[in-house]
Amino acid sequence: MKKYLGQIVFNCIVAAIGTLLFTTTGILENAVAGGAGIVALMSLLCGGNYLFVRYAGEGKQAFQPDYIITEQTFDSLNEPEDYIEVLKDLRNYSPCRQEAIKMIQQWELYKKKSATLNAISYQGGVYEVVNQDVESVMLNNMVLFMKRAAIMQSSASNELSAHRTYVRSLVASNEKILGDYTNLLIEASQLTGADSGKAEIKSLNLLIESIRDYRKDLESGDMQ
Repeated sequence: MKKYLGQIVFNCIVAAIGTLLFTTTGILENAVAGGAGIVALMSLLCGGNYLFVRYAGEGKQAFQPDYIITEQTFDSLNEPEDYIEVLKDLRNYSPCRQEAIKMIQQWELYKKKSATLNAISYQGGVYEVVNQDVESVMLNNMVLFMKRAAIMQSSASNELSAHRTYVRSLVASNEKILGDYTNLLIEASQLTGADSGKAEIKSLNLLIESIRDYRKDLESGDMQ
């Protein structure tokens, strides 16, 4: 519904204008003027709806700036909240809307998992380092997502498929690491007392390995 809200509002406004025009001016009493008025009103409706459909086909919304990602976007990325605000804007860009929504959800899930890890294990040490590494991966994927969205904004419609595949791979990367994080929480929750501070647990090593693989792929250029 939200996707079509602008178009609905436009049609309602035009309908209201037409009602006022035909009921208060008496234009319909003159066949020529009435016909011209009807033609003008229908032309306005058709032209306006055509623009909405065309913008939708290009992954845009009417009255939306041509570029959501600009050169100022990356200068504004100081805190994690800044990254999320950009992704919220990208929810209005249809070629990567679903992936932007998913990345926001993944970030919220990460924050919950991070708080849970602090609650059930000794804070600090290797747990804190790994948690920071996971945050770094997710923020880095957001930046890569934004850069590809910037490219998508200036791409032809037949080029969008490859870009969509790439942003979906970023979402999948987050999903893999979050899954490993869940396993870490499960295993950490089964340790008690001084054992909860031990780093030699299988799930922790797997998470560390996932982060290493991610960085290797990044350095080798596989994530491009």
